[in-house]
Amino acid sequence: MVDVDLKANTTRAENYRGSGNVYAEWDFLKHFQFKAMFSMDYASNNSRKFTPVIQVYDASAEGSIVTLGDGKTGVSQAKQTEMKTQSDYLLTYTNTWGDHSLTATAGFTTYYNKLENLGAARAQGVGLVIPDNPDKWYVSIGDAGTSTNESTQWERATVSMLGRILYNYKGRYLFNGSFRRDGSSAFSYTGNQWQNFYSVGAGWLISEEEFMKDITWLDMLKLKGSWGTLGNQNLDRAYPAEPLLSNAYSAVFGTPSAVYPGYQLSYLPNATLRWEKVEAWEVGAEANFFRNRLHLEGVYYKKTTKDLLAEVPGISGTVPGIGNLGSIENKGIELAINWRDQIGDWNYSIGGNLTTIKNKVLNLVQEGYSIISGDKSQSYTMAGFPIGYFYGYKVEGVYQNQADIDNSPKNTLATVTPGDLKFVDVDGNGEITPADRTMIGDPTPDVTYGINFSIGYKNWELGVDMMGQAGNEIYRTWDNYNWSQFNFMKQRLNRWHGEGTSNSQPLLNMKHTINNLNSEYYIEDGSFFRIRNVQLAYNFDKTLLSRIGVQALKLYANIQNLKTWKHNTGYTPELGGTAIAFGVDNGSYPMPVVYTFGFNLTF
Repeated sequence: MVDVDLKANTTRAENYRGSGNVYAEWDFLKHFQFKAMFSMDYASNNSRKFTPVIQVYDASAEGSIVTLGDGKTGVSQAKQTEMKTQSDYLLTYTNTWGDHSLTATAGFTTYYNKLENLGAARAQGVGLVIPDNPDKWYVSIGDAGTSTNESTQWERATVSMLGRILYNYKGRYLFNGSFRRDGSSAFSYTGNQWQNFYSVGAGWLISEEEFMKDITWLDMLKLKGSWGTLGNQNLDRAYPAEPLLSNAYSAVFGTPSAVYPGYQLSYLPNATLRWEKVEAWEVGAEANFFRNRLHLEGVYYKKTTKDLLAEVPGISGTVPGIGNLGSIENKGIELAINWRDQIGDWNYSIGGNLTTIKNKVLNLVQEGYSIISGDKSQSYTMAGFPIGYFYGYKVEGVYQNQADIDNSPKNTLATVTPGDLKFVDVDGNGEITPADRTMIGDPTPDVTYGINFSIGYKNWELGVDMMGQAGNEIYRTWDNYNWSQFNFMKQRLNRWHGEGTSNSQPLLNMKHTINNLNSEYYIEDGSFFRIRNVQLAYNFDKTLLSRIGVQALKLYANIQNLKTWKHNTGYTPELGGTAIAFGVDNGSYPMPVVYTFGFNLTF
């Protein structure tokens, strides 16, 4: 077991962030308005970290104690700055004549993102132990021969031209259309930096028709539909079309001989790389009832992603590649309901929303092709299956004794003993082989939902926001490689240690690699429910504030991530990743509870 105190309080960090925006508006020629906006977000993060010497229990090692790593203390430092800027210029024309109403907008927008990161590290030298003292956690201490450094810097930009039209006839027949032309620096090296995107929509306000006027309990009923295309140019790589060089194999040349470092492309270039496009349509309805106290809304949607941008990992030491690899379909329904009312000095509202999603890869490069991703190669993307589904062996228990092994399908993957995981013979050929691997989990949730309510009394306000998801799985990797990397999971107390002791937890021995293979043993339920936000606020009386030249003053206290109910063993069920490898818990950090106190002042 690891002494937790050894790993605690070993990092010092300073994080600063500033953001702001300015805008100007000009109304002219009665029907025209011009607006210019500029925003900036700047962040600076500095950190220092100390690495102690850690010894852990390992039942398979002599003396049952091993030292992690190289057995040396170490320090590391990092500094990162990031800047984001955006500018928007919009010209709007608005006019109404007779039964017609028109709003037309044309604009130009730019976005710029720049990041710089520097890092360095050193380990202790001979006879020099770097002390566990924050005053000494700098890379100027330690053995210069062990020093390492790294750097990351990139910048990206987009430029967009856009236009939009909103039109209605008699206030009941609605139409909208939009066009934008986006350019991205990500594809500047391929000549495909520009892409056009469109959308159209229509609505029918049925409640405004004459034949609906006598329905007093119905305040509004609207049918709506839309179709459009969107674009995506975001990858983990800042320059997906122009690979950087990375250290590779070295070579010896010359007399006297000298070692020269070698370099290779970080990933294979793709001269045809282009925008990822999403084509989507939806149809639905919304309605208000009982003097607008009840609101209902429902939509059916279907989205098809074409020219999917993804990175194909390298296999057996080969260089990875990036390309437009296929198409994906997502479809489902979106529902929302909200009730609001007022009783005397009290007002309240309660609402909820629900979204379902069904995900499937339509095609991928060629028939039978699959993309394998993740540190454990656990995430597969293949036509006919959900994107990034988990691939491995099904588990039907733990071998209890030698007779159990003899009476089960022969395991050709490794020599198994009592206490090892028992895999399912999926293809039914009487043997456990790599062909028995199959889909063992889906990281995409079937349902996401939210619940919110608020209550107010005179100048007081209380609001609660909750959310959750269900129907997805998480793949746990942080205990997969080495059983004794850190402290064991609590469930390992119920491990197999003799016939009949456990039929779910294998024996505790890291040398039994059969138990480390991708299997259902590492699949966990990703469902959760979270109280996401709670806010209590007080609004001062505007009559009193007006005497001192103040329009509004609001004091508030806010709590984020108050409580989460989950099923997985990691700290959080919400995990990041890439487009083709997500829902994987590689050792996540806890979701912090954030307390905020503040005020809003308007002059």
